[in-house]
Amino acid sequence: MFDKKDDNFFGDKKEEGKESEVLMQLLDSYDKRIATDLKPGTRVNGTITRIGDEYIFVDIGSKNEAILKKSELIEDGINLPINIGDAITAYIISNTADETILSKRLGGHHAAKSELFNARSNQIPVLGKVTGVSKDGLIVKILGYRAFCPISQIDLRFTEDVNHFLGKTFEFVITRIAEGGKNIIVSRIPLLEKELSEKLAGIEKSIESHSILHGTITAITDFGIFVDIGGVEGLVHISELSWAHVDAINEIYSPGQEIDCIALQVTRKKPLKNSKISLSIKQLHEDPWTNIRSRFICGQSVRGKVVRLTSFGAFIELIPGVDGLVHISEMSWLKKVRHPSELLTVGNLVNATVIAIDENKKNISLSLKDVSNDPWREVEERFPPGAEVPGVVVKKSRYGYFINLTEGVTGLLVFSNIIAHKKDSIKEGETIHVVVESVDIINRRISLSHGLKETHNHDGVTKFLNDDSAQQGAGNASTEFGAALFAALNNRK
Repeated sequence: MFDKKDDNFFGDKKEEGKESEVLMQLLDSYDKRIATDLKPGTRVNGTITRIGDEYIFVDIGSKNEAILKKSELIEDGINLPINIGDAITAYIISNTADETILSKRLGGHHAAKSELFNARSNQIPVLGKVTGVSKDGLIVKILGYRAFCPISQIDLRFTEDVNHFLGKTFEFVITRIAEGGKNIIVSRIPLLEKELSEKLAGIEKSIESHSILHGTITAITDFGIFVDIGGVEGLVHISELSWAHVDAINEIYSPGQEIDCIALQVTRKKPLKNSKISLSIKQLHEDPWTNIRSRFICGQSVRGKVVRLTSFGAFIELIPGVDGLVHISEMSWLKKVRHPSELLTVGNLVNATVIAIDENKKNISLSLKDVSNDPWREVEERFPPGAEVPGVVVKKSRYGYFINLTEGVTGLLVFSNIIAHKKDSIKEGETIHVVVESVDIINRRISLSHGLKETHNHDGVTKFLNDDSAQQGAGNASTEFGAALFAALNNRK
């Protein structure tokens, strides 16, 4: 039994022992998990903790520090600069309770066949130098052995001329060993696809963070530009080059030019080399339609450049990225325009009036008609109902004749409003006198008649004379003037 003054009176030692035991179990399970995960061939990321004369020591998150030969950090006979704290990626060559050995890749020495089989089983990269070219592929020397790489396995992209690989050293994986090591097949595709997958993952992450990517233009087409962004190629479609309309891409961009862009979408496909990356340059800048109503209002006079003509109208660039449409019906008061090219040419600077704005559809409707010159403004005063005016016959239709009363004002003379004996004698281009029957300002319509006024007057006179004759006697006029007029009217019949 413990005295109250004893340190163990409240059971502290017992509890501490339990906590230590639990902690040790957790560490053991952690070490076992790490040991299980770190199988030969596993690719790991680590941090350099120490640098020795022959080895560098790397913390890869396991119980032991891993070691890597410094000689592997040599490229083209030059030692790569390394410092404590630098990140490094390598492969597990072996992993025991006492030691974990790393390698950037196998190579640089003549290996035993067991090392070949181990590299094939664990897909450990091996260095290989291309020593020859054959009809179907490349001859590669790996670990002191002669191997063969098919043309389809040398690069992700199609290669027309494989001679440029000759004499170069690459990383390969061994895909097949036959005849005891006499027949070895190697490939670069698994390594390249793994690298490509990591690059695609990085681009996908940039989409989430809206990061700016720096790239170099590799090719220009009619539909956009291809851009190399860190070893992978993406497409900036012509619609994503600028908020403004782009006609000639070659006038703006050129191969080899460095640009900034952002990634919009990564579409992974099988095989992975067929994956698509959609890029954008215009998304780096604000959409000019964002605050369009603060720039333009209905009724505002604007000036812009004609950028495109269609059968239904003309598009006018008001500011970069914002085009307005002048419909063909809004081009002239004075003439019927059949095609915009009758009045406009691409490149023209024109004045127009804003008549409608649709932010959602990103549409601005414009008019070239000057309100002050509207020929219908004083139609009711110039052509009141009952007035007899001259007009030029413009066209015959199945309803009647279109009569041009003045420039920009045309009325309709229907057949039922034409005196019978003149219906077929009216010719296009001639000037006739017509009477204004009605005026519809809202719908811009004028109804006309021809010859009916004379008929109405004749009927009135005849009625008067007939009534007078009845009073004086059948066929007798009351006065000499009446008799003469009656005779003249009878002769017109």
